[in-house]
Amino acid sequence: MISLRKINSILVIIMIIILLNHAVLSVLYMYGFISYSPSFQVTGRRLFYPLVAHMVISLYLYIKDKRRNVKTYPKLISQTTQQIVTGILIVVFVALHIFSYMMSPINVSLTFEIRLIHFFIDIGLFSSIILHLRVSVPRLMVSFGFLESKDSYSNFQNKWDVCVAVILILLVLAEIIHYWVIM
Repeated sequence: MISLRKINSILVIIMIIILLNHAVLSVLYMYGFISYSPSFQVTGRRLFYPLVAHMVISLYLYIKDKRRNVKTYPKLISQTTQQIVTGILIVVFVALHIFSYMMSPINVSLTFEIRLIHFFIDIGLFSSIILHLRVSVPRLMVSFGFLESKDSYSNFQNKWDVCVAVILILLVLAEIIHYWVIM
């Protein structure tokens, strides 16, 4: 029988694939390589159900571990706290992201204030997702048995930290180019 942790890991993989699709299309649009397409909204909506299932399973597993008084290492506690905080921030920023684009669609001329609001909401969303994935992806690799020794986990974590920093920089640059250069 497959465990809830494995199911949660599979949900994370599904969400990463959908999120990558959404992000790549959006970044290509923001850099001016492609025109806007309603499929951006469709890929964003496809994240909803796996995200809700991931949240429910994660909360259940967290509460279950807390009840069992599982002894953990301080670094693991800080990473779990980071996941919880960034998970909550992701939900908040996703709601703001959806609401802000519903109120001020992409294909209309935006005032400076609206562009600034979109910019800060998107940067908050990107940062929350990146910080969440910074912890989640190495744990995902452990869950599937790709990182078995402590050294392999540390090495992967260091390389992954660089990778997520580069991704965040590319996303911030895309936002700057889109809202302050192209528009």
